Amino acid sequence: MLIPALADLWLEEMELDETTTPQTLQWYREEIEPSEDPRARKTTVKIKTAMSRVRLFEADTSYLDNHLKTIQKNGHIRKAQCHKIILTGMMSLAVRHGAIRENPMREVGKIKRKRTKPKAMDESTRNGLRKQLETWIAGEEIPGTPAYTRGPARDPDILNAADVLLGTAARPGECLAFRRCDVNTSVTPWEMTISGTIVRVTGVGLFRQDWTKTDAGYRTVVLPKFTIDTLRALGADDWDSDDETPVFPSRRGTWRDPHNFGRTWRAARGTTYAWITPKTYRKTNLSVVAEEFGPEQAKRQAGHRNSSTTEKHYIDRPALAPDSTAVLNRLAPTFSDPVQGDPGNQDG
Repeated sequence: MLIPALADLWLEEMELDETTTPQTLQWYREEIEPSEDPRARKTTVKIKTAMSRVRLFEADTSYLDNHLKTIQKNGHIRKAQCHKIILTGMMSLAVRHGAIRENPMREVGKIKRKRTKPKAMDESTRNGLRKQLETWIAGEEIPGTPAYTRGPARDPDILNAADVLLGTAARPGECLAFRRCDVNTSVTPWEMTISGTIVRVTGVGLFRQDWTKTDAGYRTVVLPKFTIDTLRALGADDWDSDDETPVFPSRRGTWRDPHNFGRTWRAARGTTYAWITPKTYRKTNLSVVAEEFGPEQAKRQAGHRNSSTTEKHYIDRPALAPDSTAVLNRLAPTFSDPVQGDPGNQDG
């Protein structure tokens, strides 16, 4: 059997797996099948093209490990991780059907991503960026983005969404999936239920997925006053509890495309704040919560399964070592008088 044939069988199995989301299945298929888009680069590595004439028994650990390392050397870590997931599943299918005795992916090398320190916004940065967003919305020039001259007016929801992101720690896709009915105005303070995300799937289009990235992501968060004020300005006092209208709709009143939102965001942040993404607001929220209430509460705010994920990827603070001064004080020098400068420079 050739590897492309095994890939087709594995995709058929994944289509039957109800736990695999449509966007995940699309991701797998895009890394297996060569693109039919004439604009696509012909050198892009796909499993079917890279292994078009490779037989199953030839795809041993050494061959597969080299395939992944080649992708890594070209700087495509996420692609390498996806290929590892796919190939592991394909070889597992081959083992289950008796085509091979062992899964050769079991001993391939680990794919390690460069670890980056979570970076949150301090007060000065938050205020500076907010002022710049107001300037951008007004149509004025900002560093990296010229003044508004023609076309549709600049979108004020960029600033409104920033306030909601900062107050909820929602993921960008979750924020764009907020509906009016998700805001509970009958309690004090108001609450927001995070219960879905916006995704795009080829052949289906853009839609609201009625569940979050993980089971733990389904949560209700209590809103700070500045976020409530933003929602009030949008008319939330008059929203019905069964109104499924998007809080941040597109110009046509439909769900807003995260890619379009990201493109507009990059124009609004300009070059001065080029490092800040919508996810930075999430990190800022969680860093403040963790500093005051600890990582466990930040984990629940984030919708993570465990606090280690929150601490590793989202909290911008150094780990606090326990107070060990009771024993460290025993290390104090035993001389009675402190040294008075360099003896060589003293008059004698």
